[in-house]
Amino acid sequence: MVGAAVLLVLACGAGGWALLSRGGSDASTARSAAVPRAAVSPRLRLFHRGQPIVWLRRGERIALRAAPRGTLVKRLRWKTRFGSRTVLAAFARRGRWAGVPTPLLPDGELGWVKLDPSRLQAGWTRYSIEVDLSSKAARLRLGGRVLRSFPVTVGSPASPTPTGRFAITDMFRGHLDPAYGCCALATTATQPSLPSGWFGGNRIAIHGTTGPLGVAVSHGCVRAADPDVSALVRRIGLGTPVVIRQ
Repeated sequence: MVGAAVLLVLACGAGGWALLSRGGSDASTARSAAVPRAAVSPRLRLFHRGQPIVWLRRGERIALRAAPRGTLVKRLRWKTRFGSRTVLAAFARRGRWAGVPTPLLPDGELGWVKLDPSRLQAGWTRYSIEVDLSSKAARLRLGGRVLRSFPVTVGSPASPTPTGRFAITDMFRGHLDPAYGCCALATTATQPSLPSGWFGGNRIAIHGTTGPLGVAVSHGCVRAADPDVSALVRRIGLGTPVVIRQ
């Protein structure tokens, strides 16, 4: 968040960590989406050249609901709590409503936003991240092509990394606790099995590490070597889908 200190707490197993963001420096702020081509029409339509995504227009808010026309979950602002642009991956569609992954609901449940072109713009991304928990490996894809494969550390048996389809909500580079390496990507996934006495938050992230790889020891976060996490932050945008499989 520009001009303010932001405390980012995740279910990563090494304590909460702080990101100090002042003056909008690229090295110390949550990175906004490299916004794709926008749809400008009286009726917002989703693009299917890749994963459809939508993002809020500057200054707008939109209602996130538990179902189309259902119970209000929260009114989303155009920026996240960490200062990134609010970008939502559209995993489903029902008429003029899009189903989006959100950390505000349990893993596997979609929130729903109305595809209102006065509040939203639409685009797509062809990038995706895959995490295989059994092989403790991750892949960055561009369409059907694997751009990068790398080993990861995943959640312990007591606090396993959740499986399912998620999306990237925020990205950070620099000014992190050394335990989290160079950078981090916050996802919509949450940890429902936090260990007793843990107060560091329940968000799941992909982040750098100084520790061993290829083991199951975290509180749910996916850890990777700094060069691999840096490559993700450099290449992808907000809203990129993350698929985690057992």
